[in-house]
Amino acid sequence: MKLLFNHPFAIYLIAGIACLCIMILVDYILGAEAEHLNAWVIINRFAGNASAIGDSLAIRKLGLWGAGLLMVIINGLLGILLIQFIRLFIQMIHS
Repeated sequence: MKLLFNHPFAIYLIAGIACLCIMILVDYILGAEAEHLNAWVIINRFAGNASAIGDSLAIRKLGLWGAGLLMVIINGLLGILLIQFIRLFIQMIHS
């Protein structure tokens, strides 16, 4: 557990934001195919813009705020995994 929090919080925050940006870009490209948790639709709904794609399954089941919270939690966890994979890759190179 000590290794998980060995880095400053800002690194995990930046990795989570990077994962969120990648998720939004992929969902924009996929369009209606990303029907379960479409980050593009969630961000547009928070901004007040209507989308022709329609609501994702997460918005229908959890509401807009629940889907937004789920999106942030998932991308935060992916950011933590990303930092740990990078740390592991650097350790493999240096050993």
